[in-house]
Amino acid sequence: MSERNRVELAKVTIHASLVRPLSFMGGERGLVLGGLLFCMYLAFVLSMRYGVWYGIPGSALAWVLWLGLMRRLAIADPMMWQVLKRHRKYKAFYPARGRMNAPLRAYKDFK
Repeated sequence: MSERNRVELAKVTIHASLVRPLSFMGGERGLVLGGLLFCMYLAFVLSMRYGVWYGIPGSALAWVLWLGLMRRLAIADPMMWQVLKRHRKYKAFYPARGRMNAPLRAYKDFK
């Protein structure tokens, strides 16, 4: 590639709004909304079992803890849930090896 083409490639602007991950209330959108729905369900169940005075504050406390956890997770990596899902999917293909001299998987030799 010539020097002229390299300079042209460097002039491309990347807008932050197009590459920024979507978040809601400081956390990953799907996890925050899923936690909200679960806490609403928890409020209903606890209110039916123990009364409104225990159900609503208990679920509000669970919601605050969940939201704090999701915010910390988003600060560490805004797309952590996608990374974890991809890791679970690839786990069978790339087994963990704890040391350099760990036994390798046996492959067929096609010579």
